[in-house]
Amino acid sequence: RLRLVRPAHWVLVRGGGRSEMKALVVVNCFPPLLKNAGGVSKRYLTLCRALIEGLGWQVTLVTPVNIRCGADPDVLRWLHEGRMLHVPARGVRIHSKTDGVAVFLDLFSAVNMSLLMRELCLKRDYDCVFMDDIAWRMELLLLTRAMGVATVVSTHTDITHMPSCKGVVKLVWNLHMMSAHLASVHATVSQVFGKQMAKTYSVPVNAVWPPILWSPEFRSEPSSWTERAAAQRRSWLDQLREQGCTDPKAIMLFAGRWSAEKRIHLLWDAVPKDCALVICGDSTSDYAARVAQAGAESGRKNVLPLRKMLNAPELRLAYAAADLFVSASNFETLGNTVIEAFCSGTPVAVQPAQGHLEFVKDGVNSWFVDFSDPDESRATLSRIVASGLDEKSLARAIPDFAALGKSIRDADFAKEFDKAVAQKALEIAKRKAIIGGEVNALFEAAKRVACFSVFFVMWFILRLGTRFVFVTSSDPSFAVLGKLGSAVDDGNSGVVFTWPCMRLLFGCDSHTGNGSLSPTDRSDYESHYKAAVQQEMRKWFKPKHELALMILTITCLFTGCVPFLRVFSGVADVAA
Repeated sequence: RLRLVRPAHWVLVRGGGRSEMKALVVVNCFPPLLKNAGGVSKRYLTLCRALIEGLGWQVTLVTPVNIRCGADPDVLRWLHEGRMLHVPARGVRIHSKTDGVAVFLDLFSAVNMSLLMRELCLKRDYDCVFMDDIAWRMELLLLTRAMGVATVVSTHTDITHMPSCKGVVKLVWNLHMMSAHLASVHATVSQVFGKQMAKTYSVPVNAVWPPILWSPEFRSEPSSWTERAAAQRRSWLDQLREQGCTDPKAIMLFAGRWSAEKRIHLLWDAVPKDCALVICGDSTSDYAARVAQAGAESGRKNVLPLRKMLNAPELRLAYAAADLFVSASNFETLGNTVIEAFCSGTPVAVQPAQGHLEFVKDGVNSWFVDFSDPDESRATLSRIVASGLDEKSLARAIPDFAALGKSIRDADFAKEFDKAVAQKALEIAKRKAIIGGEVNALFEAAKRVACFSVFFVMWFILRLGTRFVFVTSSDPSFAVLGKLGSAVDDGNSGVVFTWPCMRLLFGCDSHTGNGSLSPTDRSDYESHYKAAVQQEMRKWFKPKHELALMILTITCLFTGCVPFLRVFSGVADVAA
C-alpha cells in the first residue's frame, strides 16, 4: 500500500480508504514495574495512552515486563479490544549492591531478536518505532535504519550519577549515547537535559517530550481533594504523634524511588525541628533500608518513612495532604514528581540542579533550596514555612504557581507529543524513503545494506560478549529470566541458565530465585521428578562451570575455523 503521512492518526491507502497508524514500542520497563523504574514506566504508559486514545494508533508493546498483572484498567481494556498487542520478551535481571535490582530487555537473546525481526522485517507495517534506554540500543537502531522505519529513541536517565557507572559500564554508556545518531529523532524529557547531553556527548537532540500526567487523577482540580486530603493529613499526624512529634507547623513530603542518587538522607537533616517530613516510596537497593529506619528508630521524631510504592490515587492524595514537596536530588532529568506536585496544588522546594531547572523559578512559582548545606537549607525551609503555605500566602509569595499548575493540567499531551516528536520522525522517514523520497535512491539503498550488514555481524559478536559478562560478573550480577514477559517488582521471576546449551542439559524450565518449585498442573513426572532432578543438578553446577564450558566452546569454534580458513586461502590461491 502507498503510505502518505497525514496529521492526526490516519494514512491513505490505495483505494481512498483509511488505515490506522501503527507503533512498535520497545521498552525495558512498563507498569507494574515501578520500584526501580517508576518515572520511565509511567512515561511509556502515558505514551501508549496518548497513541491509542489520543491519536488512534494501534500499539505493539515489546517488553520483558508482565503487564497483565498490573492494576491499570486501561491496559487490560486495550489488550481486550486489540488496540494494544503485547509481545512478551526475554529480560535480564541485574542486581547491584549500590543501585538495587533492575530489569532490562536483552537484545542479544535469540528469542527477542527473532521477535523483533519478525515484526520489522516480515510484517513491515509499522509507521514508527519508539524505544527507551534499552541496553545496546545501537543494534535495534541499525535494524530499523536498514528497514527504513521511523524511530524515536528517548534518553530518560543520566546514569553518570550512579555509583555503578564506572569502567566498562561508563564505556557502554558512551556508546549508548553515540547510537542516537542512527535514530530519526533523539528525544529527551527537558530542554535543560537536552542541552547538557548535546554538549557532553556531541549527539543531536531533536525533540523534547511534553510534561506527562500518567493518570487522570492529576488532571482534577485541587479543590476536589480537600476533604480526602484532610483525612490523610490526620492519619499522618496520628502516626507522628505516636512517635513523639506533636503539632508540626508544616508537613513536607518526599515521594518516589528510594535510591542513593535521590539524596533523601539530606532531607531529614534539613527539615526544621518544628516541621515534619513524610517519606513515601520504596526500592530494591540497600539504601531503601536506611531510609526506612530514618524515623523514630534513629531518634528523628519528626520524620515518618512510609515504605510503599503509591498508586495514582494514593500519590495524588499524598500531594494534597502535604504543605510542601521537597527533593534534594541533583540527578533528575526532569522530575515527574515536581510536575505532579504542581498539578496537585502543592508548591515545591527542590535542589537547583539539572531537570529541576526546567519549570521551577525561584520565588516565582516555587523555591530552590541547596540541600548540600544542612544549616542553610534548614534556614531556607524555615523562612518558606514562616511566609505561609495557605492559598493566599502562596499567591503573594509565588504568584505564578497556580497558573503553572493549571496550564499543565489542561495541556493535551497527545496533541503536543504528536507535534513535537512523532511527526518529526515520520517526516524524516518520508524524506529518506527510497521511492518518493528526497535522497539518492541508490545511495540510500547502499546505506541500508551497510546498516544491516553491521547489525548482523555485531549481533553475534556482542551476544558472545554479553553472555561472557553475565556469567563472570559478580557485582553487578546478572540473571536471565526464564519465562518471556515475566518481570515483576518482587524479583521472584524464574531464571534460566545464560547459555541455551545448559538449558538443554539441565532443563529449560525456569526456577525461582529462591530455588523453590512453582506449582503446576502438568503430569507427576513433569511437576515432580523432572523438576527435582533439575534442581539437584543446579546444586553442583555453578557459574564457574558455565564459564569453563563457555571458554571450551570458544576454543573449539576457533580451532574449527582455522582449517576452514586455510582451505579457503588455498582455493583463493588456485583461483588466482
